[in-house]
Amino acid sequence: MYGFVKTYDIGGYMTTSLKFFKQYHSIVIKALGEDAKKVNAKVGSIIADNWASNVGKFNNNAEFAQSFENYLRNQLEFATDVKIDCDENNYTLDIRGCAICHGNEILRNEGIATACPIVQAAKYAAVKKIGRNVVTNGIDKPGVVGECTIRFGLE
Repeated sequence: MYGFVKTYDIGGYMTTSLKFFKQYHSIVIKALGEDAKKVNAKVGSIIADNWASNVGKFNNNAEFAQSFENYLRNQLEFATDVKIDCDENNYTLDIRGCAICHGNEILRNEGIATACPIVQAAKYAAVKKIGRNVVTNGIDKPGVVGECTIRFGLE
């Protein structure tokens, strides 16, 4: 379904237009003003907590990555595709078809700082479930709006 964000309704699925979602995201960030960075971090931590409260312990980083990937892909559904890899030193999210990026593109074009709660959620999830400090190594945008690779190092 190109151009629509799939959401749940009591009776099943419904759709929300990408046009609406990107406008909504950019407007909320603008409305938050100086508080946007703090609220974005809080939103990310809540996303991670929602996942973490429903999963157990992991035997290794690959299990952690698979579980968090499944949550982002099948529960949060903010993008058409999410792939997570996590070894002992590196932790990477490859995202395609992200609805949040489209709202951030509006902000970027207006010279306003962007806000992605997925970056914060990913960091918080790793700290919480694998007990490692996480350092952001970069966010690459290799293709069209909605595609990114988020790279972290584990300390």
